[in-house]
Amino acid sequence: MASAFFASPALAQDVCDFGAPNPEAPVEINQFEFLVGNHRIEARIWQNGDWTQGYAPAEWNGRWGIDGWAVIDEWFGPQLGDNPQNLGVNVRYFNEETGRWSMVWQATNGAAQILEAELRDDGNVHMWQVTPEPAQERFIYFLVHSDTHWSRIDGLVLEDGTHQHQYRLDAFEVPCEG
Repeated sequence: MASAFFASPALAQDVCDFGAPNPEAPVEINQFEFLVGNHRIEARIWQNGDWTQGYAPAEWNGRWGIDGWAVIDEWFGPQLGDNPQNLGVNVRYFNEETGRWSMVWQATNGAAQILEAELRDDGNVHMWQVTPEPAQERFIYFLVHSDTHWSRIDGLVLEDGTHQHQYRLDAFEVPCEG
């Protein structure tokens, strides 16, 4: 598979063994199932009251890990100007005691974050940073549009409680060859 429009050569490897959820795992494990697979990303920013038409390409690849008890996903962020690519890996595990997802994000620049997430009444998975404590409250949620398209929306929570959009990542599944 040609990698010309991807942010990294990872999809060119055609890695399509994504594992499977453990049959003993809680049913909630499927809340992040949409991340499993190879995804081409269109990264947009919020500008002048709407999402930009142009986008920066990126890549997000997920699989079942830790014997099917977790979703492990790799992020290959867009190259933006002279800034180096944002690369990292998440390990997402559903904690039955808290009823929430416990996550660790490890970036190649050495930064690490502890995050949590939960499925809310609006039907979307909402995520937030636990440590290090963010400088400003943020909102992050995922929208699943279809089996092959999902989005992640990021932004700031302003002092008055309103939300200000910042980033949108639209993910499109890249089918495996063979």
